[in-house]
Amino acid sequence: MIGRRQFLAGAAAVGVSAAPRKRRTMYFNDARHFYLYSFDPPMSDEDSWRPVDELLGTAVNTLIYGVETGGLFSRTKVAVRAFSESRPYTSALAWRAWYNMQSLIDRGLDPLRVVIDRAHDKGLDFIVSMRMGGGPKGSNTDFSQKPTRDLRFSWLQELASYPVEGVELDFAYIPNYFPPGEARQHAATMTQYVREISAMIRAKGNGRIVGARVFPSVALNRSLGLDVDEWISKRYIDYAAPMFYGFHQLDPNLPFETLVTAARGTGAEIYPVIQPFYLRKEEHATPGMLRAAVANYWAKGADGLIVAPWFRWPLRDAEKSFLTDIGDPAAVRDRDKHYIVAHREPDAAKLGYDQPLPAVIGQAGPSARAAIPFYVSDDCASRRVRSVRLLLKVNNLVGQDSLMVRLNGSSLEAEPVRRTSHRYEFHWLDYSLTRIRPRRGENTLEVALPRRPEGLEGGITVEQVELALEYALPGSVFERPRPL
Repeated sequence: MIGRRQFLAGAAAVGVSAAPRKRRTMYFNDARHFYLYSFDPPMSDEDSWRPVDELLGTAVNTLIYGVETGGLFSRTKVAVRAFSESRPYTSALAWRAWYNMQSLIDRGLDPLRVVIDRAHDKGLDFIVSMRMGGGPKGSNTDFSQKPTRDLRFSWLQELASYPVEGVELDFAYIPNYFPPGEARQHAATMTQYVREISAMIRAKGNGRIVGARVFPSVALNRSLGLDVDEWISKRYIDYAAPMFYGFHQLDPNLPFETLVTAARGTGAEIYPVIQPFYLRKEEHATPGMLRAAVANYWAKGADGLIVAPWFRWPLRDAEKSFLTDIGDPAAVRDRDKHYIVAHREPDAAKLGYDQPLPAVIGQAGPSARAAIPFYVSDDCASRRVRSVRLLLKVNNLVGQDSLMVRLNGSSLEAEPVRRTSHRYEFHWLDYSLTRIRPRRGENTLEVALPRRPEGLEGGITVEQVELALEYALPGSVFERPRPL
């Protein structure tokens, strides 16, 4: 979190009104899946307050509310209301969403204002988030066209008129804002547009926050015509939230460091988005996996965190405990963690946000190897770390293969390893790292296949790489120095 003096200096340099910032822990609710889709109309007061009330007692102090899906989830006067073009309905969820909003409107209420007022009553700040690439079916999303920009500007003007603490511009939802091949030539137009939106939002109220949901790196954003580093340096936005929508996969190695560098000294902040799923399956990440990702994000320079939806719902004690832990870096320090390496997502890879897994070694030979980078925020050499296990899932592996594994250039040949075979598909290699351990920060795991047994050709695939850290309990014998 930036210090008060640093923020004041940065804000003064760019002509932005200076005020001390609190560390924000934010939760994103898209108004649909765990809200308007979930209750049968008419909506009761208790149901209408659910996005706020379910967060009480946690470290979350700011609710981000996604207000656009083919229209606005509000009593809008300048746009269409969400799901207005779907009637009559063939899906229960769309029917629920429309008639839940309508039941509030029939009582003289605005569906958006209901949630805002409840947040303020319970001491939460409220940021309204609008998909910049969204809109009704058939609406133009070519931002080189003035009518496209003007239409969304009018929606944002209306949203900024609500009594909210901020407005977030969601650029991460759809990556195509300009015709193919024209992104760079229109980047200045988008920057000027963000500047105008920012000025309008801030004029609506003192201390208004302007955020932008963007892609993980400066280079990736720039390739799409989004000069986010310039938006940050000129303080058109107060925070950037790096993420990728495609698969909601937890990525402890989310490469947002270039955004942190861009924000340094400006007073702007970086809030990476925590996704809920383990690899690409519909399997939720464990608490240890989430702690590892959170610790990495703090170590990489995050100023705060945003939790995406899609966690188990209704929120149980486990989810609320996680939402409490993420409010302070100290809450995840010296606690058991389970680091994972994310899987490649084709759409993200096409944009330049690639993953090292699965790593294919196509054929055995002297140069048959794969390098897998990963980030670790813990000091694994600390005497407080009781054990470190490196787990590799390798497809098409047999016991007679000559497999070489190195960590940061050091062979793991002498480290104890337990090999388990699962049917005919893959092996798990479970290393107990006693002499060779990961370093704090960037690490590289190298897997090589110099040769295979006679009669076996083809290659192997490193499918998963995981690192499990177990900490000693305070006062235990494992806190004493021990030889490595």
